[in-house]
Amino acid sequence: MLSEVLRAGREPTAGLSHLSTPDSAVEQNPPCERNGVIMGKELSLKPCQCGQDTDQEVPMRTPKRLYAQERIIYQPELLTCLHCGDLLVTCNYLAWDKTVQTLEHVLSIATRPGRCPHAACPGSRMRLLSAQAQRMAPAGSTYGYDVLVRIGWLRQHQRATYGEIHTDLAATLRISPSHVRYLYQQFYLPLLACHERQQRDRLAQVAKEQGGFVIALDGLAPQGGEPQIWFIRDLSTGLTLRSGWLAQQDQPTFEAFLAPLKQLEWPILAVLSDKQTGLVPAVASVLPTSRHQFCQAHYLRNLAEPLAEADAAFKVELRQTVRQHVGDLIRSPWPRPPQRPSPLSLRPPPGPKSMRSSRSSFATPAIS
Repeated sequence: MLSEVLRAGREPTAGLSHLSTPDSAVEQNPPCERNGVIMGKELSLKPCQCGQDTDQEVPMRTPKRLYAQERIIYQPELLTCLHCGDLLVTCNYLAWDKTVQTLEHVLSIATRPGRCPHAACPGSRMRLLSAQAQRMAPAGSTYGYDVLVRIGWLRQHQRATYGEIHTDLAATLRISPSHVRYLYQQFYLPLLACHERQQRDRLAQVAKEQGGFVIALDGLAPQGGEPQIWFIRDLSTGLTLRSGWLAQQDQPTFEAFLAPLKQLEWPILAVLSDKQTGLVPAVASVLPTSRHQFCQAHYLRNLAEPLAEADAAFKVELRQTVRQHVGDLIRSPWPRPPQRPSPLSLRPPPGPKSMRSSRSSFATPAIS
């Protein structure tokens, strides 16, 4: 009977007075009143106080903010309209604006779209974006392609677990273990599967509006000396048309990789890529009627490298010539101009003798 009373949560009745605890016993709080410690503060919360009251008492964490190391605004690589050939004009807004985490930097990127100025031209409905900006990160993600390739390489080739992948990435970027699984399942695997069959209706609509596709070719290597993963993306939507791991980067390999594009029912208007040795003749062979535009960022960087080397060599030669002719004059100490005495230093400080003489000459006469 006592167990039934205790289970019911009621106090013992008068018939059970001989079982009651003495007055000296410690009084216990009911089980519904407990103290919770939250963020170092002791709060008296009841389990029944859930919902709105509990949400007001529990403090929420403030998410950490990412601070970009550099802000980059890209311009379209194509300078002329693909239909009328006139120069493109840039729009007064930014697209593809987001903060991207890569294995090396945290960047804030955006692209300023380009359009044809003639309203009657079919190219006026096109908004050409920068291929260099799109190659930083896929659509809908703030992690770079190099992060996705690193996750896929460790998962498929190294047979690493998600915890091991998170340990490898946590040293260079901010990511959670659950997001590692999400990036692998929701981004890396669909990249390999491509969007050509999944988004066929959307691609058909874009091709109908633009008269074809403007594609971009990009390749990434997870480690030095390893095979590279290459993507073929539509520049307008960012969707992947084809992807694959390439063990070699020569003309036959690129031709086999680009060959399925000839079977598409939509034309390829232009191709944007790097100026690699095997890629340039492969594009000319597989897509002879398409314009081939090289990436301006890589083009300018390759152009600046020999200029920077020549400038550094010229500085060294100039420094040596100057030291040979006027080195003695540079090394000789310059004569210092005489310093003008300051008003505080006009009178030299008194020495011991002068102090004694001053005391004797200015001694106060004794009063008799």
